[in-house]
Amino acid sequence: MWWLVGGLAVGSLAVLAGTYLLTRHQVGRMFDDELRQVALAVHVREDWMQTQRVRIARPGFELAVRAYDAKGRLFFETLLPTLPADAPQIFQEGLTNIDTAEGRWRLYTHVTPEGIVQVGQPLAARDALARELSVPVLMPMLLLIPLLAALIGWALSRGLAPLGEASRSVSDRDVSRLDPLPTHGVPRELAPLIQQINALLGRLAASLDAQRRFLADAAHELRSPVSAIALQAQLAQRAQTPAARAAALEELRQGSERVRRLVQQLLDFARLEPGVPLGPFLPVDLARVAREVVGQHAAHADEAGVDLGAEAPAPAFVSGIEAELQSLVANLVDNALRYAPPGTAVTAFVSQVDERVSLCVVDGGPGIPAAERSRVFERFHRLPGDETPGSGLGLSIAKAIVERHRGAIMLEDTNAELDPPGLAVRVTLPALPLRPPAYVAERARTEGPPLARADA
Repeated sequence: MWWLVGGLAVGSLAVLAGTYLLTRHQVGRMFDDELRQVALAVHVREDWMQTQRVRIARPGFELAVRAYDAKGRLFFETLLPTLPADAPQIFQEGLTNIDTAEGRWRLYTHVTPEGIVQVGQPLAARDALARELSVPVLMPMLLLIPLLAALIGWALSRGLAPLGEASRSVSDRDVSRLDPLPTHGVPRELAPLIQQINALLGRLAASLDAQRRFLADAAHELRSPVSAIALQAQLAQRAQTPAARAAALEELRQGSERVRRLVQQLLDFARLEPGVPLGPFLPVDLARVAREVVGQHAAHADEAGVDLGAEAPAPAFVSGIEAELQSLVANLVDNALRYAPPGTAVTAFVSQVDERVSLCVVDGGPGIPAAERSRVFERFHRLPGDETPGSGLGLSIAKAIVERHRGAIMLEDTNAELDPPGLAVRVTLPALPLRPPAYVAERARTEGPPLARADA
């Protein structure tokens, strides 16, 4: 409001100054014309020599006249003041301003073969007339400024009142109250902002609700293994024989490992929340990552009697965060090892076709019914009757990582005619347009040629 009123005031003052200057200029032009007319009239009417004074029709504005004959003798003069002798321009044809003892005068000199006629007028008289003519025009405008300021203030206060109401509604919201802002009676200009705020409140409510569910599910999942650890610790304390104590300690170790893995998965999942900042996306060879992860799980596969391998002979570069891609492959391989029966194989395939890189982890386990395949990506979801140790977070973490890397994940049967049919988890990610040759050369130099199988 202050900017608008200030701008209005400055603009009005500029208009006032322009009006006064324009009026002054028009008055000057009018009187300059009168000076010329009088000079011509005096020259052709020598009978004015007897009048000794010349007046124009407009009351209150006298014009002073002085005339010289051809020999330079003064033969006619009215009220024109004494002119400075050292001012050569006073006897030149045309208009000029002269400083006199009575102030600054406007002088017109008319030169003819018969003589010279000079007609003058004080500039103060012109300024007085300009002010007199400007005041009636300027006063309404001066009075209009405070009226317009009041009108602008009232209009702005009325127009911004919905914004103040919306601001108060937003300040009333907190974590416990995330209901949408009212949209009834909202001005058309404010409606898009209110809609975006309501959409933000909706996303925030959904995020907080997801966090509450996550904490509740995590607490529920942690309760059972922690209770089992406490029970195994008590059994170890009460064991009467070394064998019983060793068995209890082994159960305690396995329970601790399950809790450790669950906590690690919870931390991994927390880092994949939408609000957590992303790390820098760099070129990553997914084939190399798959071989490394398979090598890390080789001992576990040997214990379970599962043939674990990787078929990733050619580099396949994607843009992503290497630690997250390692977690993706590790969760898929670990999940496959849990469900693969002894004597079967688990293989991680990595290949590139056109602009997509495909990662496929195949196992010979019981598979997942088609009706459950969309739900297994939910957090802590387990198949009915599934007694395999786990928390139900592996596929959820894999899906979150794939979505962060702008990819897709799907579940497929390896062979529907077999019993069990097996399961293939296929991930597709955008491939880098060009594979960095220096990166490939450095990996080949440090790691040697890629191996077809991890156990090779």
